Amino acid sequence: MNPASSTGDRPGHTAAGAEARIRKEAIAWYARLCSGEATDADRADWQRWHEAHPDHQRAWRHFDALAGMLQRVPGHLAASTLQASRRSRRRVLRSFAALVGVGTAAGLSWQIGSQHGGMQAWLADYRTGTGERLTVMLDDGSELTLNTRTAVDVSMDGASRRIVLREGEILVQTAARNGGAKDGRPFTVHTPHGRVLALGTRFTVRCEAGDTMVSVLQDAVEIQASQGDGRSVRLQAGQRATFSRAALQSPQQVDPALVSWVGGSLVVESWRLEDVVHELRRYRPGRLVCDPAVADLRVSGVFPLADTEKALAVITRAFPVRQLGMSRYWVTLAPA
Repeated sequence: MNPASSTGDRPGHTAAGAEARIRKEAIAWYARLCSGEATDADRADWQRWHEAHPDHQRAWRHFDALAGMLQRVPGHLAASTLQASRRSRRRVLRSFAALVGVGTAAGLSWQIGSQHGGMQAWLADYRTGTGERLTVMLDDGSELTLNTRTAVDVSMDGASRRIVLREGEILVQTAARNGGAKDGRPFTVHTPHGRVLALGTRFTVRCEAGDTMVSVLQDAVEIQASQGDGRSVRLQAGQRATFSRAALQSPQQVDPALVSWVGGSLVVESWRLEDVVHELRRYRPGRLVCDPAVADLRVSGVFPLADTEKALAVITRAFPVRQLGMSRYWVTLAPA
């Protein structure tokens, strides 16, 4: 039985669409191979799928990471999830989610997703890894750009256009703002903290563990907290606001530094070094921290996000700090 067959490079499919499709194929294969019902023919079919394209192999590496994590889970939990026979694929996937919940309660980290995105982020329609960016043209003509470590689900039907931001940061340019035909369906972005209603606009949404920040670049949006009093706040071009599940903060002026990622750089003026480091580490693997002795050093400059090694080199040349660490994956900025 072949649970998923690769579609290859079909005309009309975007690169992002192909990535989402391959990820779902990998999920189907993993569920099948762990179901207790896989045959030798299934395993041979999986091997052919795995070797058919480098993208398949990259998608499968996530499951190698999952297998490594499960080896650290108490044996009776892993066995109950992965070795139970005669389960449907859907039940196996539900068991994965249950196991992740148990692992989190025990203090384990969900290493395939991010700290707050978890399984839903990893299964999202579109996602980016560390340091990656991705632009997707949606069916209605709107354009969606995903920043580093971002995951979104997209749902469009006859009544609405709905984006669910599981984690990370996106730039939205709706069809009307993108030169397309006016679409009467509401266009909304949902995060764990609330909803953003686009009013023919261009804006960014950044979702972190405790809150969501919206910055409006053109036209306007309305924001609403998911557990608030039902009140909406309208943001005009040049305004930003942060909201949690229960509260909306007052609008402020957009900080150009917080949207400069759209152009591929971090542009800061008189930022604390610790805050600059906090932003840069979103774009690189491993550990990047700032020694408290230089945390309050004021930094201005333009730093490339696609090459954080270069960004750190610029900082160490221009300011009295140096890099300490055994490798590029474990770096501390300390006094020079």
